[in-house]
Amino acid sequence: MSESYNRSEAKVFDRFAAIPGLGVGLLEADGTIVYINDTAARMYGGGTVEEHTGRRLGELYPPEWAAEKVALLQRVIETNERLVVRYIWGGKRFEVQYQKIEGDDDAPTRVLLTAREGVTDDDLIPDDFKVVTTGTANFGPLSVLSPRELEVLALIGQGKSAKVIGELLELSPRTVERHRDSIGKKLDKHDRVSLALIAQAAGLELRDAHLTPVGPMVIERPKPRSTPTVDAEVKRPPDRTIARD
Repeated sequence: MSESYNRSEAKVFDRFAAIPGLGVGLLEADGTIVYINDTAARMYGGGTVEEHTGRRLGELYPPEWAAEKVALLQRVIETNERLVVRYIWGGKRFEVQYQKIEGDDDAPTRVLLTAREGVTDDDLIPDDFKVVTTGTANFGPLSVLSPRELEVLALIGQGKSAKVIGELLELSPRTVERHRDSIGKKLDKHDRVSLALIAQAAGLELRDAHLTPVGPMVIERPKPRSTPTVDAEVKRPPDRTIARD
């Protein structure tokens, strides 16, 4: 455990460290990442723990996405609320619990984030947590789809027929089929089962089509040193031989 953690935080991390598949992060109110484990780094778009630690969300993620998350961090610190935050990143649905951790002595108050892929049934969420759905999303491979196509895909994921989808979206069944064909071409999946599985992996809902799309995370890595080129022609040093009579 790094010296940047206090005793209270260390106890909390000990509780979560052994849980498989759980992403764990510790953030300050301004979005500075104090700690993040390997699982969380993969969930949040890739990169290493070292590339995340000590940096602010705004340095790594699109500004709209980062601003939304910082606002949630500050909300948790100011109100002491516990939140379950649901969002789409990379075309998959994630669920993150936000909880405030009081620091020891003069240590700053921070927020513990525990994340997992998928969505918990609302009935299983503790009563003292409030569910929040974000207004931004990184659709990953689904970003090639139009908002209407995202709506159609969401309903395909729910097992709806072309007729029912048409009724819900006020479209003709033929128009629905055209949208489905377009989705299949863009995603290179041409049967309903494959499309349904993609929609279910993202946890797509109708309202998701109207989320603000954002780009991927950006990690600036040092450029590799260039190897100096060697001229094909090697110049010989001048002949310094002294001529003798």
